[in-house]
Amino acid sequence: MANKRLNVTRREFQDSYRRHYRLYQNTNVSDKSRRLVLFYSVECGLKSLIMKETGNDTYEELETYCETNGKYNITGHDIKAMLKEVNPRNEFVLKNISLEKGGGSVPPMRFNELWRYGAAVADIEEEERTEKVLAKIAEWIKTRL
Repeated sequence: MANKRLNVTRREFQDSYRRHYRLYQNTNVSDKSRRLVLFYSVECGLKSLIMKETGNDTYEELETYCETNGKYNITGHDIKAMLKEVNPRNEFVLKNISLEKGGGSVPPMRFNELWRYGAAVADIEEEERTEKVLAKIAEWIKTRL
């Protein structure tokens, strides 16, 4: 049971998206903390949208759908894969964010770690552009749920 995820409902994902997005919009704390909340808002919103479009009402049903259809990457944090699932035209481009001092780069599926741990980035403007894209995704999700 330790590795089993909570069997969250589509409605709970949707409510979490809305709650986190409101918090992002109305909170003036550190940029990294706000971005982390925005990331989770987008993740929850995308999962709710995928569940809506695939007719799954619980997280367990979504996992079964993913296993059956070979779509394992949409049950974790891979927001690029989730976006591709619900928006195949891929109008939102998320790129890796480079870390300071040759520390490599962070792919979108690990942005939550970047902002949770506060790692230094090589180019703050790159991080700001990513935040703007995530905010656009959050607004797009609002029109679809």
